[in-house]
Amino acid sequence: MCREPTVTNTKSTNAASFSKRRLFLASTESFSDDIPSPSSMMITGGLVIAFLIMVELTLRQVFASIKDAHPIFEDETHRNILARHVGVDAFSCFVVAILGYQARHIVQDMIDAALGRKKNAMPVAYEQRMFTYHPEAARITLFFFAYQVKNTYDTIVWNDGIEFILHHILTLFTAWGALVQGSAHFYVPFYFGFSEVSTAVLCLLANFDDVHGVPGMADAFPVAKAVLGGIFAVLFVICRVFMWSTVSYYYCRDAWNALSGSDPRLKGRVAWLRFTFVSLALLSLLQIIWLAEIARVGKLELEKLGLL
Repeated sequence: MCREPTVTNTKSTNAASFSKRRLFLASTESFSDDIPSPSSMMITGGLVIAFLIMVELTLRQVFASIKDAHPIFEDETHRNILARHVGVDAFSCFVVAILGYQARHIVQDMIDAALGRKKNAMPVAYEQRMFTYHPEAARITLFFFAYQVKNTYDTIVWNDGIEFILHHILTLFTAWGALVQGSAHFYVPFYFGFSEVSTAVLCLLANFDDVHGVPGMADAFPVAKAVLGGIFAVLFVICRVFMWSTVSYYYCRDAWNALSGSDPRLKGRVAWLRFTFVSLALLSLLQIIWLAEIARVGKLELEKLGLL
């Protein structure tokens, strides 16, 4: 696979060689200047999944220790649901959101263009955005991918529904392509990172759902549900409506130009780039459906509170 030429010196070569010998990748330095080896990514991903399982099992014990504090905690299934949504889903989404925020310097040009701070901050030239490898983006993608593997397994075990399974499969394939090809890393801090902050709050809110969460929890803790619902609605509109549409516009423009161009680095990436259009279209459609559902549920909640 052709790759963007880089300046090579003894120090950077040694650092890259040392990175590729590492079996566990955690710091940005461990991702070095190139895509880590498959064995390193598999071992790291496996350890991330093992860690999430450990957090989930620990929370089960924590909730079991306070089962007498409230009738909600008396049922073991209820405690397991809480441990999953808090210890795996919300925790993982908050982690990648933080990593995405820390890597915001990668997308500074897009931020400047969106806010009108800098003229021509996002030029039509796409090469740097589509083919530049970023260690921070690779780390976010690997952690996000590992979480989605665990999330997909949980979705099947807990019988969440086919729509959630399809959603996770789409994100898995998209993340995998970005990881193994080092493509479109410019957009990773948002799509696999910061945008997940709204999902993190949603995972906490899911505990109050009678179908996917703990039956009766909404009635037991109505204020907590209302607060989380309000926070989620605001974050969803910011992250998944305004920011999502802006980032998606720039991504589609760059991906289309890349596919229409003749850059030698496009070799081996055509199929994945085409797939991202399908993935992004379906995921964006889900955002619209969820936005309508948020409006519907929000209206019902406000009517219950007597505000409408």
